[in-house]
Amino acid sequence: MKTAAVFAALALAAVGCTSDEPEPAPPVSQPCQTDPGTPEGKFVRQLLDADDYRTRVEKAPDDLADGLKEELKARAEPGRTEFRTPMCSFALNYPRGSGSDTLSVDFHWTSRESPKGTGRPADTHAFYNVNGHYGESDETLSVLHVECALPGKLGTLSQQNLLVASASNTSYVGTAVKQEVRDRQIHFLYLMARQATEALGCENEPLKKDPVVKGYKTPEEAAKATP
Repeated sequence: MKTAAVFAALALAAVGCTSDEPEPAPPVSQPCQTDPGTPEGKFVRQLLDADDYRTRVEKAPDDLADGLKEELKARAEPGRTEFRTPMCSFALNYPRGSGSDTLSVDFHWTSRESPKGTGRPADTHAFYNVNGHYGESDETLSVLHVECALPGKLGTLSQQNLLVASASNTSYVGTAVKQEVRDRQIHFLYLMARQATEALGCENEPLKKDPVVKGYKTPEEAAKATP
């Protein structure tokens, strides 16, 4: 009888302890996810030419959005210089790579009246229109211009500026021009930029659709193309 009473008391205590515990929080969405089964993961592995790499999250989604919004506000200041906000980077693990062998993604704003490309010679680049968004890419650097309509006080400023996504791949060691590498770069950049526009809360959901990449011979043709 005494043993039964002890077990009964322990059972009641266990019920009492667990009933007051809060429900577990839902999993937090992780930025810069490149799982093997995802398109992002496929492109990272192709661009790095490796399965073994490490991911560095430079800015979590909320921090990325806050930083970009503050930078957009600052663009109203006269003489404001361009400031890039890093999102994440992917680096080859030793012994394949050194600390400089990375695929990185960052963001900044540029004026819609005079948007800037990569600044590299036009004959070294491929030019794209991806679902209505202008892009450029060579084997190591790509940019994508995105119209992001923000709500509230930032609405006017977001209409005057474009969000620019940039990807840099310093791990590329090829010397020949490879169109498929350029195409992968712009595909990858679109998918990573989608994470940024979702974090920002762009009301027009500019990158909601899956990327349809169309290449053009000149930047003028790519800029004027319709999706």
